[in-house]
Amino acid sequence: MLGLILLAVGVVGFGLGAYWDLKTTEFPDWLPYSMIVLALAIRGGFSLFLGDFSFIINSLIWGTIFLAFGLLLYHFKQWGDGDAWLLGALGFLLPDAAGFVPVIESVFPFPVIVLFNFFLISLLYLIAYSVVLGLKNPSVHRSFIKNLRVGIRLMAGIFFALLLSSLLMVFYFNATFGVPVWNFTGIMLIPFLSVLILTFLHYARAIEGDLFKRKIPVKKLRVGDVLISDKWRGLTDKEVLKFQKKGGYVWIKEGVRFAPVFIITIIVTLFFGSMAGILFIGT
Repeated sequence: MLGLILLAVGVVGFGLGAYWDLKTTEFPDWLPYSMIVLALAIRGGFSLFLGDFSFIINSLIWGTIFLAFGLLLYHFKQWGDGDAWLLGALGFLLPDAAGFVPVIESVFPFPVIVLFNFFLISLLYLIAYSVVLGLKNPSVHRSFIKNLRVGIRLMAGIFFALLLSSLLMVFYFNATFGVPVWNFTGIMLIPFLSVLILTFLHYARAIEGDLFKRKIPVKKLRVGDVLISDKWRGLTDKEVLKFQKKGGYVWIKEGVRFAPVFIITIIVTLFFGSMAGILFIGT
């Protein structure tokens, strides 16, 4: 019952966040706050009913850790404060597998599974998001090719260094401990995945330079726009009016509409378990 209630809160809450983020580029502040309050209330109620306070203690500990990590990323201008609070809500809702066992089976602690899945899905989402944006804006391709040519030697060096390291590791464990070579599929994929990630980073840099940063007249400034020199915090009505009175131009930045990652993470975690177990045999 606990799992179903928490799942309902997560699907509705993160689903609304994804919908509003995709439609308007932002969601109301009360959404993650209300999810956190509901998570604590539900887990606290079950703790009292069952006489087991681990439900609420786990929520407080891991929710605080997730929220602190999210706010740290916000502090370093990596994403918005709303995304930080959504990450906190994820930790308060799902700090353990209570109500979902035996669906989740892994040697990793449940919060670690959630966090690993979250960042892996984030990477895949960012790649897909950037590719779609790039296809809609052909000018990005020229910037991407230019950036890629500059970094091609470094990428080649990293690839061969990782490939050599992976091969040496495989042969060492095979010769010393008799571990079958096919048990190291995940490790052998690391050099190729690294090249894909580095290629994407060059592509993302082109996206960021051509699409995510814009110089606009202040008369076109609107509530929710983010100044390029500021953290990921949207401008308020008063701030927009203040800039418009001064006149001139300002640089603003646009970010990835990130909220859909949270509901995808919940669905993947509860139905597929640990993504690490899929990538690396034996985990």
